[in-house]
Amino acid sequence: NPKDVATSFYHFCNGLATLPSYETWDEFFTDFMTKKMAWGCYLEYLSEWNKYADKENIMTITYEEVKENPALSVKNIATFFGIPLTEEQLQLVVERSSFQSMKKNSDKTHGSFGNILFRKG
Repeated sequence: NPKDVATSFYHFCNGLATLPSYETWDEFFTDFMTKKMAWGCYLEYLSEWNKYADKENIMTITYEEVKENPALSVKNIATFFGIPLTEEQLQLVVERSSFQSMKKNSDKTHGSFGNILFRKG
């Protein structure tokens, strides 16, 4: 969802000293839409990847799908990569990849950068 990406990137930019920060959403959104972002244009990025969406070695999954049914999403990802999971392993992956678990452990896994990555639920 481009709106979610823009909102998240707005907060990311304002939370990371090495990136340009923005005083207002309007200032940020102008740069976002006119391709003046540190990593290029998000819409061009999507357009480029859409060329490969139907290839058999590409799996597309949305945040909404994962949020709605994490266990099914993990199972589908494991199947895509040919990784057999027991029910116990599946539940462990679901639990450890939850936002709450990643945020709780972000100091260990991402240091002070974790506060920027894991800012909401």
